[in-house]
Amino acid sequence: MDMSGPTSASQGIWVNGFRDYMRRVNEGGGVFGRKINVLAEDNRFNPATDKIAFEKLVSQTPVIAISGMGTSVSQVALAPTIKAGKVPIVGTYTTTKALSEPVTPMVYNGFCGYKAMAQAGVGYHVDTLKLKAPKVVTLAIETAGGKEYHDYVAEAVAKFGGTATHLTVKVTAVDVTPQVLEIMKIKPDFITIYGVSNTAILTMKALTQYGLNIPTFGITYLGAPQIFQSMGAQAAVNYKFISCFTPGGVDQTPGNKAMSAYADSIGRADMKQDINYVAGWVTGQMATEALTKLGKNPTRARLIESLSKGFTVNSQGLAAPFSYTATNNNGPVVFKLFGFDFAANKFKSYGDFADYEKYTR
Repeated sequence: MDMSGPTSASQGIWVNGFRDYMRRVNEGGGVFGRKINVLAEDNRFNPATDKIAFEKLVSQTPVIAISGMGTSVSQVALAPTIKAGKVPIVGTYTTTKALSEPVTPMVYNGFCGYKAMAQAGVGYHVDTLKLKAPKVVTLAIETAGGKEYHDYVAEAVAKFGGTATHLTVKVTAVDVTPQVLEIMKIKPDFITIYGVSNTAILTMKALTQYGLNIPTFGITYLGAPQIFQSMGAQAAVNYKFISCFTPGGVDQTPGNKAMSAYADSIGRADMKQDINYVAGWVTGQMATEALTKLGKNPTRARLIESLSKGFTVNSQGLAAPFSYTATNNNGPVVFKLFGFDFAANKFKSYGDFADYEKYTR
């Protein structure tokens, strides 16, 4: 995962969530008395570094499984090696066609999928704004994942007789004025953002500066309190994010209460609201449950065999329960939108997971 590069503001938080869940498991005695050792490799958003780290974990360490793999370019490059290898990927941070299509017993997506994000976000806005033939802009960083996400947005918009325009921005951009000027020409009904924290902050600030009150939703990775606080209340009034996970403190489900209580106890009170922390926590649960099924002597081969039979992850409310089968490794598929309540200093949801099922099922 990227823990010191341009996407570390989200990927690094995911690592903390994953590690904290494993820490909680280890404090409770581990799995059959054995502690889980988490080795976190920093790829700094560099595919070449990712390749070196992958080979190290597979051949030199060696690990029983890998989670995360947050860089879409790296996933595309390593997909043939992963699919032909002996180390399963239990809970990816990002989803790419290269790694997940066709379905393989070596890969299980652990984050919200691009296609379902697009379907739920587009469907909600078309219905809420009562649009016919909607015009939509996808503003995305220049990555393989950004292109894939836009394609799904365009597909979802086309079902409503609309059109979608793809605008790109560099991951290290410090100004999005050219893109906002282009948005002014297009006059979209709404915008969706794929990128890093700064992509969302810069875009919403620029839109506000030009007096543009355009409804906008970001992908799940852009669900962090700091993003909303940095863009400010005036800009944030037009911004939401689509997510298959629920931020800490939003509700009182058993899973949310347990995660929030543990985060509070170790000084992560602010971090628990970050959707990336929640995603890391749920993937930690997913990986732990997979290991538990193997008994006292887990191996790579037995783990692959066990996973391939299918399994369900019930996070007790942090996400709607999701399942994996021999023909489906997509992971979470039910979504809802969240915004930020500045008065209460916490996220608020727009409806329930059940309200959005019609868009993705």
